Amino acid sequence: MTLRRVLLLIAFLLATGAWVALVHWMTGLEHKGPAYLDIDLATIPAGSPKFYSFQGVPLTLVRTTDAMFDDLQAQTVHTWGRREIAGRPSFFVHSLVNPADGCEVEHAPRGADRYAPARPWQGGYHDPCRFGEWDYAGRAIKQYVDQDAQLLQRPDLQVPEFEVRDEHILRILGMPKR
Repeated sequence: MTLRRVLLLIAFLLATGAWVALVHWMTGLEHKGPAYLDIDLATIPAGSPKFYSFQGVPLTLVRTTDAMFDDLQAQTVHTWGRREIAGRPSFFVHSLVNPADGCEVEHAPRGADRYAPARPWQGGYHDPCRFGEWDYAGRAIKQYVDQDAQLLQRPDLQVPEFEVRDEHILRILGMPKR
């Protein structure tokens, strides 16, 4: 092998290595989403959910009204966990992904058709993939008294990590792991 061929081989290997390093460095610079999501609560109308996406996860935010909160308190006995709502929160925020199966849940407004029509539907969310409903507080609803918990119980919707800044800015900091 001549010196010229050896030098060409070395130059080729160096150029190939530089190309691979450049591609690796460039793909490492993929744009990452923002580290947080700020929502001005003053711009959200009370009683209607607003929808957002953060870190690829759909979210909903609902500012409560007195009538909505009273209805949510009355619905506690119909939830799987029977988790009381502490105080009178001015809003609820949670992921719109069913934690049991990863299916995106959909908004079902007050009076919409539902799986169990025995009780009037006051609004919330339903899972189009599986039999499941949640109220505006993100609590899983038990449709019938005699439902088998082993087969039909669903977990509550997950709440993202958040903080309230300046009394009206809701900052979403992170999402629960799926």
